[in-house]
Amino acid sequence: MKKILFSVLLIALVPTVLSAEKSLIESIEKSGGLILPWPGKANSWEVEFHLRGRELTDDGLANVASLKSVIALNLRDTQITSAGLIHLKALSKLKRLHLERTKIDDSGINHLAGLQNLEYLNLYGTKITDKALEQLKDLKNLKQLYVWQTEVTDAGVEELEKSLPNLKVVRGIDLSKIVIVKKPVTTTQENLKWMPEGGPEKPPSKSKTGSFTIITFQNKSNKNTKLYWIDYGGSKKLYGEIAKGQERKQNTYSDAVWLITDDKEKPLGYFVAGTKEALAIIPK
Repeated sequence: MKKILFSVLLIALVPTVLSAEKSLIESIEKSGGLILPWPGKANSWEVEFHLRGRELTDDGLANVASLKSVIALNLRDTQITSAGLIHLKALSKLKRLHLERTKIDDSGINHLAGLQNLEYLNLYGTKITDKALEQLKDLKNLKQLYVWQTEVTDAGVEELEKSLPNLKVVRGIDLSKIVIVKKPVTTTQENLKWMPEGGPEKPPSKSKTGSFTIITFQNKSNKNTKLYWIDYGGSKKLYGEIAKGQERKQNTYSDAVWLITDDKEKPLGYFVAGTKEALAIIPK
C-alpha cells in the first residue's frame, strides 16, 4: 500500500524528478528502502529501511547520501556500523534520524556533528557512551534524543543539556530498577513454555519491545539458578538469583527472552514473555 501511495504522490508532487534521481530511488528500493515524499516540500524525501530493509549494510548508505534532499531517515535494526555513518555527512537537510538497535558506537557520532538541521536522533540500544554526547553539543536544533539501553550516564546527559537547554533526552526505563510489584497470583495467569537448552525448540536470539507485564519465576529444580534477560541486542544481563524452592516476581515486557542458568552460569533453558501476567516454572 505504501509503494502505491508513493507512486501516486511522486507523480502528483514531483513531476520533474530527474532521471538520475529516479535511478537512485530504484537502487534504494532494491536495497529494501521505502521512499516517500516529505509533506509540503518538493523533491524532499523520507527514507525507511526498518520495515523490509534490515539487511542494509554500510555500502547501501551511499545511494541514500547521493539522494541529498532526505529529511527523515530510519535505519532502525539494520546492519550498519559506525564506519557507514560517514555517508550521512552529505545529508545537510536531515531533520530526523533513527539509528536505534544498530551496531554503531562512539566512533561514528562525529560524522553527525555537521547535521545542523537535525531535530530528532534515536540512539536507543546502541553502544554509545558519554563520549558520543560530547560530539552532539553543537547541534543547536536538536530537540529530542533517545539513549535508552546505552552506556550513557546521568553526568553525560547533564553536560549535554547545559549546551542544549531546549533538548529533551529520553533515557527510558531500566527494568532492573523497577520496584517489584507484590501482587497475588490470579486465575488469569498463564503458564509460560519451558524451552530447555539444547532442546528441539529454540528461543528468539534477542528480546523485542512490547507491552508491560509480570512474570513469576518458580524454581522447582534441585539447584540454585540465575535469571538473565536477553536484551534487544542479543546480550545477556543478570537480573537476579532464584534459590531452589524459591520464586521471584519480575517486571518485564511481552516478547522478552529470559534465560535460566545454574549457579555456575551453565544454560538450563528459556522462557519468552507473553502479553499476560504469567507463571514460569523452572522444572526439576
